Amino acid sequence: MASRPVPARRIPRLGRAGSAAAAALVLGGCSLNEVVKATDPDVIDPAFVQSPSAADGIRVGTLGRFNANTVGGESMFLYGGLMADEFTTGDTFVQRNETDQRSVTPENGNLTTAFRGIHLARVGAIQARDALRAFPQPGGGNEWRLGEMFFVEAYMINLLAEHFCNGQPLSTLENFQETPSAPVPTDSLYLIARAKVDSGLALLPTTLAGANEVRVRSALQVLRARVALNQGDWTAAATSAAAVPTGYVWLQEHSLTSRTPGVWSLVNNQRRYIVANNEGPLQMGFANAVQDPRVPTCAPGTGATAFNAAACAAARFTTVDPFDSGNLQVPRMRYQLIWETDARDVALVSGLQARLYEAEARNRLADFPAALATLNALRTTPPAYVLPGRTIAPLSTLGDPGTERGRVDLIFREKAFWLFGLGHRFGDLRRLQRQYGRTQAETWPTGTWQLGRGTYGSDVTFPTPAAEANNRLVPQAQSGIPACIDRNP
Repeated sequence: MASRPVPARRIPRLGRAGSAAAAALVLGGCSLNEVVKATDPDVIDPAFVQSPSAADGIRVGTLGRFNANTVGGESMFLYGGLMADEFTTGDTFVQRNETDQRSVTPENGNLTTAFRGIHLARVGAIQARDALRAFPQPGGGNEWRLGEMFFVEAYMINLLAEHFCNGQPLSTLENFQETPSAPVPTDSLYLIARAKVDSGLALLPTTLAGANEVRVRSALQVLRARVALNQGDWTAAATSAAAVPTGYVWLQEHSLTSRTPGVWSLVNNQRRYIVANNEGPLQMGFANAVQDPRVPTCAPGTGATAFNAAACAAARFTTVDPFDSGNLQVPRMRYQLIWETDARDVALVSGLQARLYEAEARNRLADFPAALATLNALRTTPPAYVLPGRTIAPLSTLGDPGTERGRVDLIFREKAFWLFGLGHRFGDLRRLQRQYGRTQAETWPTGTWQLGRGTYGSDVTFPTPAAEANNRLVPQAQSGIPACIDRNP
């Protein structure tokens, strides 16, 4: 039946008495709880999933959380780079300043948000798998969707292990009720992450036809190599990485109307982070005047501090001062131009990462010539996705430094420049201590912080946030402060 248009009606204005009477009529037939209860039609409650499309909706929502808590927000990608040597703070907020200074308190609110973000995506992946198993996708495709959720869960567990202190809970939801977890040692977190990866790979055939199967299987293989590096399993790292072609890339898409890249937002838009230059003993000149094209930067203006100012002007970055504009002890702005607009996609997982993991593993397996050849192949033909929408000209080839220490320095430096801002640097600095025997003073920023503003602390891990004290299975070092097993790298 065709619907008929409803004629416009004049709504009479109610005086105070009329309004009260109308309210009495409305409230007389229902409770106040029902009046104020709101329904959000955009949120899919897993408890009410009753169809394949709703199950897939949970998967898509989990991917949104995954984006927001990796490259699409102020996640451990930025926080880890801030405590390491990728960024320095330009902020007035103590949460970011204490992180840059390597002296993080468990009450740090920004850290708590990033910590919760890891678990939101992790638990979302578990819920999505449960829903997809209960309501499989018609016509196939359930296997790669399940594998994708194993990837998300494993990725977040690995990210947790790389950044936080030894002993992290993995609480879950059972029948939509929180089930707390006791602290899990870091070594066990890596074992769990690897087992999740293997579960995802078991769902996908080795002979792949569909694009999604290829995408998910390659992502799982790259992540498996990364976890294996963290475990010191060099053979598994090399083998898993070798299975992925250099041209493979998993892009996280962004736009101003949905979600912008976190590095663009916090550095270029808000100016709360600044690209660091030679911060720490490893002297990584990310913002150096001797510019590496893999990490293009600029500083606006016309004075001595200006650098690549034309590029800044083209990208409309004209403000010289950081967010903390009145503090002369804070460095002036250095913008990054990897993601120079709010709509640039970010290569979260790639064949480039696989090659870098492979190079490190080959060196540890006493085959530096293979590692060097891998590094030089990347420099000769830089992957097109490193600078979105642009290309990098071939770089000069590298030679053998001749010593084991020099070779390790070379490999980690190449990784730092290829993967700037992608959440690898913090874990790599920890591994330089844990697996290569470097001291803290040889690895992390130490001594005077910023322009005489203070001194660096000694943190090489992030503490468990104070909010986790609500978990009855987590011991407390003191009232309201969760205890780590240890704070070692």
